[in-house]
Amino acid sequence: MLVFLANFNREEFNVCVVVPRGAKLIPEISRLNIRVIEFDGIGDKSLALGAIKGLVKLYRSENPDIIHSHASLSARMAAKIAKKAIVHTRHSVYDKQSAGTEHGYKKKFPYKQIAGFLNSSLSDKIIATSPAAKINLTETGTKQGKTVMIYNAIDALEPLGDADKMAYRHKYGIGDEDFVCVMVARLEKVKGHQYVIKAAQMVQKEDPEVKFLFVGTGSQEDELKKMTELLKLENVIFTGFLENVQEALAISDVQINASYSETTNLALLEGMSLGIPAIATDTGGNPFVINDGVNGILFDLGDYADLAKAILTLKKDEEEYKHLSQRSKEIFNERFTAPVMTRKVEDVYKSL
Repeated sequence: MLVFLANFNREEFNVCVVVPRGAKLIPEISRLNIRVIEFDGIGDKSLALGAIKGLVKLYRSENPDIIHSHASLSARMAAKIAKKAIVHTRHSVYDKQSAGTEHGYKKKFPYKQIAGFLNSSLSDKIIATSPAAKINLTETGTKQGKTVMIYNAIDALEPLGDADKMAYRHKYGIGDEDFVCVMVARLEKVKGHQYVIKAAQMVQKEDPEVKFLFVGTGSQEDELKKMTELLKLENVIFTGFLENVQEALAISDVQINASYSETTNLALLEGMSLGIPAIATDTGGNPFVINDGVNGILFDLGDYADLAKAILTLKKDEEEYKHLSQRSKEIFNERFTAPVMTRKVEDVYKSL
């Protein structure tokens, strides 16, 4: 959303953003000179029945042409009542392996029919942020004609100079010659950190100059830290929350995504913009972003031995690494830049 807000055509569109009261995004949205409305009762869950009446009142007062919802079913229901055009962005993918849960029932009666009815009746257009998300929507009952695929996008990160890179490496106790693998993700089970730690154990035995940088916080933080202590790992570093993720990406050689479920992961795109190859699970939208052997390497979900092998291969094979790095930048520029995404979202608005 922030990428769109920074790049949309202000001569054609007047945008206002409704967020939960006290949302952390408010300062960032305000810095873009976008009007923000804080609203109570919509922060905890998609369906907040108590918020619908207030949202209807807000919509009728503001009188927008289009309501664009990113996660809130309540927002779409209120828009339907207020008789507004509705755009919904689908960011998630229900894989059978998502967080270790079987989601097959979502493709069968009656869930498929209920979900398909809600998506089709409460959306004039649905933006799927990857081909995997579009396929998933169809499999769970949504009419194909409602859906358009638009990749998530970012503004390319600016590369850091050598002096800044060295300073950040030293900040985290990383040596000048170390090969750094970064993972930018919430510390939650669905992100697969536990498998990366097991890979780190294998890698440490083979090459102590490979370091693993975990960026983020989450409910699994204490458990993951205890795991690294029990395995006596000296090659894993937890940075906690970083306001500027670029400092971690810019000092890294490889980016890891071990998630159970993704659509288009923005951290992968940020890494690609800097020419950082990725090693990612072959789930959800990852294979549509990372082409195996082209701009990265794909591995089977949970196969930490294969992950460890891929890391060591990229460290040793300089020619292969250079090839993946170059193609990462090229593919980013072809598919995932902010102007490309923004114009496509604007076209959806215009079509309504």
